[in-house]
Amino acid sequence: MNLFIEHAKNFAKIFLHFLWPVNCPVCGKPSEIICPECIKLLFAEKIINRRIENLEIFSASWYHTSINKLILEFKYSGSRALCRPLGRAMAEFFPKPEADYLVPVPLHLKSKRKYNQALELAEGLSDVWNIEIFHGAEWAREISSRAGLNAQERMKLSTSAFIIPKNIHGLNVAIVDDVCTTGMTLLRFSQACGYRGANVIGAYTLATVSEY
Repeated sequence: MNLFIEHAKNFAKIFLHFLWPVNCPVCGKPSEIICPECIKLLFAEKIINRRIENLEIFSASWYHTSINKLILEFKYSGSRALCRPLGRAMAEFFPKPEADYLVPVPLHLKSKRKYNQALELAEGLSDVWNIEIFHGAEWAREISSRAGLNAQERMKLSTSAFIIPKNIHGLNVAIVDDVCTTGMTLLRFSQACGYRGANVIGAYTLATVSEY
């Protein structure tokens, strides 16, 4: 009976591949957006922990490794479907935080991207951790993309760059983003949440840059 079920599953995967030709971007396996096993191979052996002022940042991988390919895929090639499985894998990699809400860093105003990758990752984290997502945070004004800026340019970011809803007051929150470069966006965003009365217990990212 088990053999029959296994054959049926394999047939279903092959059939789905003809209807929806998707391959895991890591191993090439058909009918997989990305294999959970492949994600684990891309993560670091242990949690990468950085502290910037009073903000603790937890990351699952180093940016300048094979994970970079996936990040470029979902940020610039429209591979939105990669984000949620990666978020679920992050949730299994990190201990569950004592948070009331997950707060994704908002998408830049007038971004060409049709979705917020930080929110998509947060959805995956939420699936596993069963922590709700706090919506409504946004950029207060249009600024240039953080990509390509050096450390000094990133340092100029102010907490006034963010609008945080008042109902965050009194909540324990965990911030979510895809990549930590200098950590300045995460720090200023966490401070903006703190000014509204939230208790930020940490930030969680898929990857972090080792040198900046």
